[in-house]
Amino acid sequence: MPTVKDRHETWRTELLTPVARQCGPAGLTASFEDLPSKWRDTPVRTLRCTDPDNSWAVLVTVVRGYRQPPGDSLSPPVERAEVRQRRERRRFDHRQTSAASPRVRIGVVSDEAAADLDTLDRSALCWHFPRGNTGAYQRSAVVALAGYGDQRPHLRGRWLTARVEGDELLVGTDELIPANQRHRWDSARWLWDRRQANTPATLRWQVDGAEQAAAAVAAVRRGALPEALTSAGVQTDEELDALLTGVPYRLSDAELTPTWVANLYRGLADLAPWRLDAAYRGWRDGRLAQGLPVRDPVVLFGLGGVGAARKPKLALDHTGDAPLLCLIHTGSSAVLPYAHWTVPVDLDALLYGWQPNLPYPH
Repeated sequence: MPTVKDRHETWRTELLTPVARQCGPAGLTASFEDLPSKWRDTPVRTLRCTDPDNSWAVLVTVVRGYRQPPGDSLSPPVERAEVRQRRERRRFDHRQTSAASPRVRIGVVSDEAAADLDTLDRSALCWHFPRGNTGAYQRSAVVALAGYGDQRPHLRGRWLTARVEGDELLVGTDELIPANQRHRWDSARWLWDRRQANTPATLRWQVDGAEQAAAAVAAVRRGALPEALTSAGVQTDEELDALLTGVPYRLSDAELTPTWVANLYRGLADLAPWRLDAAYRGWRDGRLAQGLPVRDPVVLFGLGGVGAARKPKLALDHTGDAPLLCLIHTGSSAVLPYAHWTVPVDLDALLYGWQPNLPYPH
C-alpha cells in the first residue's frame, strides 16, 4: 500500500528550507518530518528544530502562502492620471455650477450661531463641500463649521453644521464630538466665512502660490510617496517604511499587508506633505490651549483589515525638528481633519489649469 503523503509537500519543503538554513548558525538541528493531522486525511510536512541537548523542539510549517516573483514586493495601487483628471473635472464642474447658484437652506440653529450665519458665504460653502466620484455632494458628509460653548475635543458640543438634504445643503445646529469629525472647518473658516475670504495663500495652503506645490502633488499622485515625504522633510517610522515598499514589517502581519498597502496609498492619494508640519503644530497648539496632553500622535486614517477594538492607523507625530508619520494601534475615533493635511480643492483646480469662480489667494 503506497505511503500517504502531504499533497503540498513540495511547496512546504521549498518554503521551509530557508528556515532550516538559519538553524545551523543558531546551533540548532533541523529535519523535515511528516506530522499526522487530526483535521486532514493526509499528514503535514513540518520542520523540526531541536537544540543540541534535545531539551526542547519546535515544529514549523506553512499554512497559507501567496505566489509572488522572487524578490518582488506588492505593487502599490496608483490611479492612472487620466482617470483621476476626468473625475476631478466632474467635481470641478459641479463645484462651479453649485457656487454660481448656491442652494443653501437654513434649518434650526441656536442663537449663538447668528453672527456666523450673517457672514455665511453660501457660494464658498457649496464650492468647497466634499464631493463623491460623480461630482455630486457626498451625501454622508457632515461639515462642522463652528463650535459654541465650552468645547472639549472628546465631549459632545453644539456645532454649526452643513449637510446634504435632497439637492441642497442644510445648515443647522448639531451635537457633535469635535475630535471625531473628518470634515471640520472651524480652523479653516475661509472655506465658508466671508470675513476670512481674503486669507492669504501662506495660511490657507502653506505655500505662496500653486506652482510651489506642483512637484510634491505630482510625486504623490504617481505613487512616489517616499520621494514626496523626503522632499517635504517628513520622517517615517520603520513599519511605515516597509509598507511604503509593499512588504510586511512583521511576519505576523504578512496576511494583512496587501490590504494595508492598498489602503495606505489610497488614503494618501490627496496628501499635501508640505502641510504636515503646520497641521501637527495647529493640532498641538489647540490641545495645549485647553490644557490637554499631546503625548500621542493624531490619527489621519485607518488601514482596515482588523476586527479588534484597537485598529492599525496612520498617525502624525513630531520629533521636535520634523513631522513624523507612523503606524499605531488605537481604539480611538479621533482624527486630524482632512482640511489640514490634504491638497486644498481650490489649489488642486489651479494645478490643473482650471479657474475657480471664487476669489482665491494670490
